[in-house]
Amino acid sequence: MARTSFYDSKPLLDLHKADERRGLIRTLPTVFGPTDCWQPVAVSESRLVPAKREPEPRWASVLPSLYTDRILSAKMNSIFVGFSDEVWTYSSGSISPAKDGFLEEPLRLYPRSLQRFPGLQALVPSLLRHEVEIALEKLDLAWDRTFAWEMFLDMMRSQTWHTLPNAELPRHFTDATRAVLVDWLVQVHELMHFEEETLYLAIHLLNRSLRQVKVTTATLQLLGIVCLFLAAKKEECLLPEVSGLCYLMDHAYTKHQLLRMERKVLTGLKFNLSYCPPLHFLLLLASISRCSAQMVWMARYLLELSLLEGRCVVFLPMQLAGAALCLARQVLQEPLTPEGEAAWCLASGIHAGSETVLLRIMQILAAAAAKALAQETCATFIKFSSPETMHVSRHPGLKNTAALLGMCT
Repeated sequence: MARTSFYDSKPLLDLHKADERRGLIRTLPTVFGPTDCWQPVAVSESRLVPAKREPEPRWASVLPSLYTDRILSAKMNSIFVGFSDEVWTYSSGSISPAKDGFLEEPLRLYPRSLQRFPGLQALVPSLLRHEVEIALEKLDLAWDRTFAWEMFLDMMRSQTWHTLPNAELPRHFTDATRAVLVDWLVQVHELMHFEEETLYLAIHLLNRSLRQVKVTTATLQLLGIVCLFLAAKKEECLLPEVSGLCYLMDHAYTKHQLLRMERKVLTGLKFNLSYCPPLHFLLLLASISRCSAQMVWMARYLLELSLLEGRCVVFLPMQLAGAALCLARQVLQEPLTPEGEAAWCLASGIHAGSETVLLRIMQILAAAAAKALAQETCATFIKFSSPETMHVSRHPGLKNTAALLGMCT
């Protein structure tokens, strides 16, 4: 059993067994030529291990119970809707306390929607805190409701760590090259049945490494698999063997090269792998606003498309989650009950930036969704076209680019 040089005590996952649904993905198209990555290949089954059960999505068993919940009249607490006893706001990609309690360009999921509910607007601080605590506990993001609010405040603070000032890549790479690599990582991630948080953390580490670690085009695929390997070490219980990762890359790199790149990435990132993914914010907002299962899957599809867009790396996770949820609601056009509308307005009490930023992200996601099928990087489209995801990537509302862009104006 090969050593992994980091958290060696974790059990290893054998990748040499072919997946029943899909063959092993071994090559990156732009590096090793045009290869259909979705075709099965002949592999040896000399070593068998118990298959890892695919975990049920965390929100799947939670949201149905939230649909029928009523917005509870929580205890009135004199707190602000913010990150601490002060009122906070975003400014130039970072969080800073607002002067005199005034929020500069507050972003809400639906701007001005609370103005139609004067009574609810006065109750938002205490109601929102109560709903956040319940949602975090039911989503297994907080073990004890006593500390749920503090964990939420920490989520809002930590999302600003390691923010990227711009979307520029090193001169050797382009957005198209990065998109091909991310698409390949999505396929490998699905093959290994990793948690969704692992994918978002891997892409985050990749975005940081491209700017802080010196890599060439020849080692770009190696960097991508190392970022996924590090993310798995932080999020997963079962880890792939180093030899299995080399097999996925058609043995273009050796074990020694992979482990050396791992040390290089960890040193460049100063061993800081912490990250609060936008998926957590998305599930939190969806729980508070009582979204349907189809709307959650649509928002998750749009959010995963943002991983392929190089322009999205400068936005905060909360901004990406809010934009994906808003666009999903516009695409599906689901009628809301008065209770559901009130719940949506309550979720809009969470600040995430300016309305201009929200609309900009929605336009990027709308353009990406409209051309997802026609692109070579269509792994996310295929992933969300299955019955388990309610075929959201094939929804008719995503095909018309002009109509999608019109929703965002």
